[in-house]
Order: sequence, then C-alpha cells, then structure tokens
Amino acid sequence: MLVDEVEPVTASRMPHGPSFLSPLPPSRVVYVFGSHVKEPPTDVTPTFLTTGVLSTLRQADFVAHSILRESGYSGKISQMPVILTPLHFDRDSSQRQPSCRRSVVVRTFITSDFMTGIPATPGKHIPEEVVLKMVNEIKKIPGISRVMFDLTSKPPGTTEWE
Repeated sequence: MLVDEVEPVTASRMPHGPSFLSPLPPSRVVYVFGSHVKEPPTDVTPTFLTTGVLSTLRQADFVAHSILRESGYSGKISQMPVILTPLHFDRDSSQRQPSCRRSVVVRTFITSDFMTGIPATPGKHIPEEVVLKMVNEIKKIPGISRVMFDLTSKPPGTTEWE
C-alpha cells in the first residue's frame, strides 16, 4: 500500500493537526497527524504476527478506546477499529536503512446498519481534544511512526480496513 496522491491540508483549529490528506485505495481519506511529512513511505516495514507486533497493536487499541470511553463519547461511535499499518514515515531513503516502524490508523465510524455509514468527524461528532489526546498518547508507544485518522464514508470505503 503506497500513497497515490498527497495534497496539503490546513488544520484550522487543530494545533499540529493533520499534515496531509491522502486518498488510499479503495477511496480511503486519511489524515496524517504531525509535522509536514518529509519522506513519504517508499516501502513497507516487514510485519509478521509476532508477540511484539500484536502487543503494539493492543497497546494502541487500548489507549484509543480508553480515551474515548473516558471522554464519554464511546456511546456516540458505532465502531472504532484501530489499525496497525506497516508504513514508516519520514525515513530518509537515501541512507538505505530498513524500514522498522509502523503507523496507526484510528477509524471512528457512525452507522445504524453497518451497510452504510459516516466517519465521526473531529469537531462535529467527537471533540477535537479527544482525537488529539488519542494521537498524542498513541505516538508515545515505542515503534510508532505516525498516527492517522480515517475519514472515509461507506460507501465507497468498508466499515473495517481490509
């Protein structure tokens, strides 16, 4: 999975907000948090279902869901998958070092039937402060390159990531 297009995005109210909007197949709209991406991923981090990889995913999932629950907004969200992707951003490819970090995608989703649905938009369905707290806490997990936020509706996207 490589980034097809990159467009700049301004985050009007979100400090250190999303640095770019990236359509990913099939028609995913994903915001990447942090400073401007200097080096987009050119390859993927080799990833196997090891204890360490699963532990990283479990940590990110626990952090995101704990923050959502503490905020009182978990009842307003139908589903919130937390996805670990093998994308290592900002790795200088000229140094020829292997990719070793991964990124996390948070997908807050609202639906009544799981056949169609909309993303829970920060500032509209979920406070921006809650999303930023998720991002900042997930970034503290060792081995995480970036945190992304999926704002794809269904259709065209799927409820989960496949």
